Amino acid sequence: MMHAPANTGSRYERHWRWFVLGTLFLATFLNYFDRQTLGTAIEPIARELGFDNARRGTLLAAFIYSYAASHLFIGPVVDRVRSVRHFFPFMLLGWSASTMLVGLARNDSQILGLRVLLGIWESVNFPLCLLIIRRIFPPGERSLASGIFASGAFLATIAAPPMVIFLSTSFNWRFSFVFAGLLGLLWLIPWYSVFRKPEQRSAGWAEAMAAREVIPASAFAAENYRAVLSAPGFWVVALMGLGLIPSLYFATQWFPSFFTQALGHPYDQTLAYRLSFVYLMQDAGLWGGGVLVLWLSRLGVSILTSRKLAIGLATVLILMIVPASRAASINACVALFCCFTCGIGVFLGNQHAFKQDVDRRRVGTVAALVGAIETGFTAFVVQRVGVVLHDNADFTPVFLTLGGLATFACAVAMFLVRPRWFKIE
Repeated sequence: MMHAPANTGSRYERHWRWFVLGTLFLATFLNYFDRQTLGTAIEPIARELGFDNARRGTLLAAFIYSYAASHLFIGPVVDRVRSVRHFFPFMLLGWSASTMLVGLARNDSQILGLRVLLGIWESVNFPLCLLIIRRIFPPGERSLASGIFASGAFLATIAAPPMVIFLSTSFNWRFSFVFAGLLGLLWLIPWYSVFRKPEQRSAGWAEAMAAREVIPASAFAAENYRAVLSAPGFWVVALMGLGLIPSLYFATQWFPSFFTQALGHPYDQTLAYRLSFVYLMQDAGLWGGGVLVLWLSRLGVSILTSRKLAIGLATVLILMIVPASRAASINACVALFCCFTCGIGVFLGNQHAFKQDVDRRRVGTVAALVGAIETGFTAFVVQRVGVVLHDNADFTPVFLTLGGLATFACAVAMFLVRPRWFKIE
């Protein structure tokens, strides 16, 4: 099957898919910047509104619960939508508005409600981006493309700490939410400039649009759910997510609190720079994991084996979280966290690639249902972290749990990923 445009026309036309990928990267940056803002600004918010770690965990988990539940219905919508060009901006502006309004909230209950809305709007991003990549990129490029688009999330985690902490300490934490929400308006310019007439630029897109007409609209959702839930590959990818995604959200939601509470680090720009450096390694992992798979596949190693090798390396890095709570210094802790986040990035890019290979006609539904399972469990973990820390201010049990979950995810990838369950084509 062709996915990339033919080598004809202008340089832009030949590489159009990479320009589209750039807009997906930017959308994912906004997606994570908005959700990351609360975790980074939680210290001044908690002081002003007066709540403890247990309530902190509830607020941080509210978005994730909503995000997970929304994935149960967003998949068939993504797979069926006709005008991706207009649907994506509509959802993005929705999550931008939900973020901006937090800046006007007067109590933690209002923040909780807006975070629930944010989860609904933001649920579209990953299923839709993965669907677009599946339609316009050939198989060998998908791990790299998935890593690049997803790295927008971690560029946001790099950018959020210095910006949010600067606005919170120089002015007020409310300014950081208004600023984050307004960024969404700027994304409309590159998106509408680049994403035009995809069916004329990608044979894979035209073929996918023709295939979707085979199933009547009235039966589309039911048929999608039945087909996806009966696919063994779907459950393999979902099990990987159960072990991996709690580490991802712990890093983005709880690292600021670990530094201020466990290490006694001041809430200042030094903290922002340390957090940004740690999150930079997630980006490095996403890009590096994709490049590793592409390099191995060009050497003759199968794509499936290449992905497994990358995941094995990723798990070794993730396990560096286990001794972090007993690190000899803040810098040693930062180094261990860097290994941890780099491993998350390597693993995540390859898990995203597997989501696209379960069923090429139902990429949105696969990604959404996997997201519902993995983030639903993650919401429980994030909330429980708050309860554990409220009762016993020790992060060691949390780090041990995350290491165990990552080991489980790796075992799933090594022993349950089988060629007949994934259509790598």
